[in-house]
Amino acid sequence: MPPKKAVKGKAKKDDPKLPSRNKNEDKAIATDQEQTKEMAAEEEAEADNNKMAEEPEPYPESKANQPQAEAEAEEKANGESQDKTNAHAGQKRKEPPTKAAKAKPNAKAPRQGSRSSARNKDNPASPKQLLNFLLSADALPYCFPEDELDDAKQSKTYKCYSLTSPTSLTPFEHLICSHLLSKPLSHKLGMRSIRTLLNKPFNFNSAEAVAKAGEKRVWEALEAARTQHRQKTATYIFGTAESYADSETMFKLADEANKAGPQGVIEHIKSTVPGLGQIGGEIFCRRIQCVDGWGDALWPYADSKSIDALNEIGIPVKDAEDLQSAIEREVNWDKVGDMGLHERDLSRGNLVGEDEETQVQAEFVVALERAVGCVLEGKVKELREAAAKA
Repeated sequence: MPPKKAVKGKAKKDDPKLPSRNKNEDKAIATDQEQTKEMAAEEEAEADNNKMAEEPEPYPESKANQPQAEAEAEEKANGESQDKTNAHAGQKRKEPPTKAAKAKPNAKAPRQGSRSSARNKDNPASPKQLLNFLLSADALPYCFPEDELDDAKQSKTYKCYSLTSPTSLTPFEHLICSHLLSKPLSHKLGMRSIRTLLNKPFNFNSAEAVAKAGEKRVWEALEAARTQHRQKTATYIFGTAESYADSETMFKLADEANKAGPQGVIEHIKSTVPGLGQIGGEIFCRRIQCVDGWGDALWPYADSKSIDALNEIGIPVKDAEDLQSAIEREVNWDKVGDMGLHERDLSRGNLVGEDEETQVQAEFVVALERAVGCVLEGKVKELREAAAKA
């Protein structure tokens, strides 16, 4: 189950409203705008600058303290189309996935001909080959920017999007990732911003740390990451920290997961996280479902973007449960090994300290994340060829 409710009286009560601007902040904004123009030439030189984040949410043109629902009115129509896809996402599992799959009397039979039909001239690898390769360490260069992987190799305690297991990040860290991946940034800038915020010298690993550091310090971190839209992003992240520094807020989010599944979480995020809408909420659900205590309420969940990415690669799945079945049926863990994640035990091939169900949940999330990354990196063809040779 999600984190236990904190004892009232000990939780820090912060004003959820965003801070008002003063003259110094106006100067910072002006400086930020000038530096953004200077950064344009540098970013145009990057090969991936024209590849936008996986599902960019436009920043509201209104002031930061405008109600979230008004700023995201256009996203609600898109959100309604997701409800049917996620209808089963909030159901709780009473058995580990491998046992449950065997126990189902009316389990769906595998689609006939899917493996042979998916292998053709343009895609030399079978769906089974692709799924196993996608979950292996060999797939990393096809799914993430080169500088992301180089920086991630600094140490096993270095936090990053590509090599840190999603089970190891806290709910607040996943909110930070959702913020940066749902905005109109290139894939490369999003990755770089995440690892800059989560590691030294900033270490923004909790809402309390961000709230204590202040909005200016968040802006400095984004400046160090050489990213775009720094002032607006800093305002939103600081506003999120102010709200979630009160442990009651995270408890309420967890409670929504238990009561209403992914859609409840998404709606709660839209009303409590400044600047985060439908798309950001979906990214959060996609990643948080493998964190201890959240799986019963959310797993298996897959947003349409990640399902589309898997199909584009050549892994024919129609929904989250379809992918779950494919992982349990097709993956050869002796071949996949440690998936290239920092927290893996190489000798056992299992996530350290996690049971079988949580392990499958982590593998499920990794498959979704890498599929989206591969499409964004524009390396689908290269991944297919490598999978066929593996």
